Amino acid sequence: MERKQQLEQELVELYSEKFSDDQVQDIGDQALSSTMEALRSSLQDKEIEEYNMIRQVIDRIDSGEYGICVDCGQPISEKRLSVYLNATRCLACQEALEG
Repeated sequence: MERKQQLEQELVELYSEKFSDDQVQDIGDQALSSTMEALRSSLQDKEIEEYNMIRQVIDRIDSGEYGICVDCGQPISEKRLSVYLNATRCLACQEALEG
């Protein structure tokens, strides 16, 4: 929940951050603004992806489905969940899916 709140705050800050003051810029300023905008977009994408993953985990916890394999219905190991917070399959089912 802490990370979710932190991501929400960071996303608000990224969306409101402005890299240009809308004044006439030389080519160097334009290049810097373009680079900073691309970096911000990349950061937003990664943070939105992580935020959505956290929301999915919270939804699965709320519904009582967290830690239960969607394929076989068996518990997902704590070790797997500690590495892959958003794991929806036990290791055996994940390997079968990928294999």
